[in-house]
Amino acid sequence: MHTHSLHLSMLSRHELARQVTTSGTFHHNLHDSISCVIRATASVAIEQCSNGLIARVELGESVNSLTLSKREDNAPRLVAFIESLANGASLPVGIPEVGEFELVTDLEAMLRDAVRERRGTFYLPAEGVEDLALLMRQSAVDPQRVAFRFELGGSGLTLPALLPTDREVAFELLSGSVAELVANYRTAA
Repeated sequence: MHTHSLHLSMLSRHELARQVTTSGTFHHNLHDSISCVIRATASVAIEQCSNGLIARVELGESVNSLTLSKREDNAPRLVAFIESLANGASLPVGIPEVGEFELVTDLEAMLRDAVRERRGTFYLPAEGVEDLALLMRQSAVDPQRVAFRFELGGSGLTLPALLPTDREVAFELLSGSVAELVANYRTAA
């Protein structure tokens, strides 16, 4: 009796080798190992961070994240992660390695997620500051741009400003703004 397992195609494996070096959302089909019929599609959102990368894999109803250091073998590591999720197996040994989850702080992950999503309310995990939120919405002035502002405990801290369209510049702006807000809050408290 053959067991059916799901695998990424060789094309998906080659595409992932390129995709792990950039930020974006990519879709990959998983094929049945015996019939080669597509049984599932994984949506893989990759975000390049300062000291590593975050891969968020949506597969059916499940959403799982993995933080990896920037290494040459990230594509096969991500393939193993996706296929393990698709087949309901526990994570393969060594993915992720000890300490890799610490490469990207919760704050950096949240801000990069906000830059990618470009809309919504994001409650920021800033040490010593409760209820710091980043609010993002489409700009009323320029529908192609995103307006953002910060709130603390439901009260506005900043006026709305436009987010740069370049993702890395937008992240740097938000990161610097949060650091300044937190420093000012601590000084005033």
